[in-house]
Amino acid sequence: MKNKNKKGRKKRKKKSLTKRFFKIVFSILTVYFIGVVCFFVYAFISNEPSNNNTFVNKVVDKVAPKPPERTLALIACTDEAEGRTDGIMLVGYNSVNNQISVVSIPRDTKVSIPPDMWQVMVKNEPIIANDNPSFKKINSIPNYGKERGMEFLQRYLEDLLDVKIDYYAHFNFEGFKYIIDSVGGIEFDVPQRMHYSDPTQDLYINLQPGLQLLDGDKAEQLLRFRKDNNNVGYARGDLQRVEVQQAFMTKFFEKVLSIDSIISNPKSYITTLTKYIDTNFTISDALKYVGEVKEVDISNTQTYTIPCTTKSISGISFVIVDEQEVKEFAYEVFKKPTINPEDIVYEDSFDKSIQILNGSYTSGLAGKTKELLEDNGYIIGDIGDSQDTKSEETKIYVSDVGQGNDLQKFFTKSKIVVNPQKVQDFGYDITIVIGTGDELKDISTQISDNTSSN
Repeated sequence: MKNKNKKGRKKRKKKSLTKRFFKIVFSILTVYFIGVVCFFVYAFISNEPSNNNTFVNKVVDKVAPKPPERTLALIACTDEAEGRTDGIMLVGYNSVNNQISVVSIPRDTKVSIPPDMWQVMVKNEPIIANDNPSFKKINSIPNYGKERGMEFLQRYLEDLLDVKIDYYAHFNFEGFKYIIDSVGGIEFDVPQRMHYSDPTQDLYINLQPGLQLLDGDKAEQLLRFRKDNNNVGYARGDLQRVEVQQAFMTKFFEKVLSIDSIISNPKSYITTLTKYIDTNFTISDALKYVGEVKEVDISNTQTYTIPCTTKSISGISFVIVDEQEVKEFAYEVFKKPTINPEDIVYEDSFDKSIQILNGSYTSGLAGKTKELLEDNGYIIGDIGDSQDTKSEETKIYVSDVGQGNDLQKFFTKSKIVVNPQKVQDFGYDITIVIGTGDELKDISTQISDNTSSN
């Protein structure tokens, strides 16, 4: 019995030593890893030249994973107390040209919520059980989806825009105000008088127009303003509100992502990331973008709003989007391959099969256009009427960059749309969808001018 206990103590001791050994190894690796990350970050955000930079660049080239050409992130801002989502945007980064593109999604965008999402939302908020899931605004998805809200919002936008969203970041206004106060405020030109009070929401907005320094509280007032207590707000409603939000966010990014702000307030950034933001962006993900930090010109950020119109339905104001139009828009902003203009090889369209679809309000325009293009040596395979939503511009659908450009001279308002999938669906090398802004007289003039110049 005595020998048995002694054997047991040896086994426990051996197990304990093994466990301790791995703890020590893990701790050393962790400290080493944190040190390497900090060293990389410091080397790349430091403004002062260093003899080590060349070495660091070489190490990063060997060790850090390269970012993909395109990265897309979903950002949503919520009022934690009331659960409202006041800001939804997609932020795209192009590592080839170091360009950031921000696309705002109006909170009033009308959506039709899929059945599986709706079941979860009704479970979280039984009060909406009798509502119509096809008669909702997009900001209701994260609001009622609760812990799965960002997952649902991401999935909905991926389907709507035909994109792949890599990361999400969901933060509340408390965190937003905290980081603004930490960097000393944001200077911004408030476009108009903003005054509103709602004690039930504990919301009080009181801003004068003009250039001023906004602290966190005033920044929240700016972003949340829609209308005053007399129901008077922006002249163009929610769309203008989005434009103001975009302009402020550009200034916000410039200040918060500046070298001076990061170096001066490391603790504030860590607090913001750990306390106020829910994200799937990890340290290993961050390593991909360490080398990109100094290359990005935040002031050159491109801002957009998804193509949309406003409409009142049953007394409720909605933002309406056309699914085909927003998919084409998203392709241009987030998916279109980046090619150096010097590398583009332009092809003429004389040996291409061309389809012409009339998307204008002028009857017979496709036939007339067919005659004019055939007179200039092009092969026209088919004509018809377009089933797509009408557009002012004539769209020339091609499968690759450099195709179809020679056809643009025949139209007063046209653009090349590189969309291989749609070209395949059409069944022709090139499909021209005539826009409402192109009249027969204008096309005839273009053709005549082109012929005479030759």
